[in-house]
Formats: sequence, C-alpha cells, structure tokens
Amino acid sequence: MSTMEYLEKKFGLHKGNPHKLESFLREDMYKMFAEMRLNTGVEIGVEKGKNAQTMFEIIPGLKLFGVDPYKQHPQASYAYDAARRGWDDKRLQNWKRQCLNRMKGKNFALFEGFSEDVVKRIEDNSLDFFYLDADHSYDFVMQDIILWGRKIRKGGIISGHDYYPNKDRSPRRAKVTQAIDDYTNVHGIKFYITSEDHSVLRGDIYPSWFWVKLEDVWPNVIGA
Repeated sequence: MSTMEYLEKKFGLHKGNPHKLESFLREDMYKMFAEMRLNTGVEIGVEKGKNAQTMFEIIPGLKLFGVDPYKQHPQASYAYDAARRGWDDKRLQNWKRQCLNRMKGKNFALFEGFSEDVVKRIEDNSLDFFYLDADHSYDFVMQDIILWGRKIRKGGIISGHDYYPNKDRSPRRAKVTQAIDDYTNVHGIKFYITSEDHSVLRGDIYPSWFWVKLEDVWPNVIGA
C-alpha cells in the first residue's frame, strides 16, 4: 500500500486544502509515522529537544537527525524579537545542553549549523520524513521546504509546525501558513493539518501540517 493509499484509507477522501483532521494531534501524526514505519527523519529547529523526545517515545526504532545552529542567523527574521526576549547565544547554548541531555542513549545525531549549510551533508532521497520548526519567515520556510524536500524519499512525509488557517491570529506564524499555501498551490499538493491543542504542557499548541512527497521538485532559483 502506498503512503497516499494509506492516508485515504485512514482519513477518507481529501476534503479541502488543507484537509483538517479533527481530534488528531501532532502525537497522533507520529503514531501514524510509526504505523507506516517511517523511522528515519530529521527535525529542523530542535531547540530544547522536547519534540524530538516525543518522537522517540512514539516511533519505534527511530533514527533522528537534529538541525539547529544554536546561535542567531545573521539574516534571521526573529532578530529583533530574539533580542527583546533574551535569545542571546548563551541562552541558545543552554538549550543545546538541554537537548543533548534529553537525547542521551537515543539514536540521535545533532548537526549544529544553519539549515542551508547542513542540508548539503545529507544524501538526496535518504530520509523518511522531516519536521520543520525553524525560522518562521516566509523566505526561510520556503527555502527549507525546497532544500530539505530533496532529502525525503518518494512516499515519505514533509511536515512542520505552526499552520494557521486564520492568518490574522499571529503575524509571525501567518508567514508559515502563507509559504505552505503558496508552495502546495503551485505544485498541486494536497496536504493535511492537525488539530489545535490548547494544553501548553504538551508543547503542541498550534497545528502541524504534512503531505506526501510524490515527486522531486528541482527549482532553478535556490541551490540549483
């Protein structure tokens, strides 16, 4: 059974774009990964490692790469907010230590560097999935989807965090939504979003998004 056939059997025919999955949270998405034996992936934007830890708790035999520079990108869209919130390099390095502590004893490898640099070290079509939760600006989201999409095998899953159907709720997260909408529209991709979870303790307040990679997209504008 192909990945698309699996999703149609599980969720029914695709309704709307995105197809919103009621009572289906990010943890349920990882359970779905486990059911499909998608167990080699990468998380782009690891931060403290909480989400990576959840993946390991749910997906048997998981091999996970983590990508995070743990320092501010010189062109980062969040530079002003980061300074205001105290996201200095010292704090980011503390987050790295928390991540590595959570990942002790797990099949996890951290690539400490900027996404557009690290991606060059990963073989094309070698991963089952990626989960994107890095810079939320339109340009960086689009760049990560394009560059990391090449690393996912056909039938694998491209996914990430913070999709808002209501674009007025958060200007920062609205850029994620806009990038996802534009990319999927241009390439005719049907995608899904999870439900919104109102429990802060779960670390999954905002909807995630995902779709199946059906073909390689080789644009001539980035990294070609």
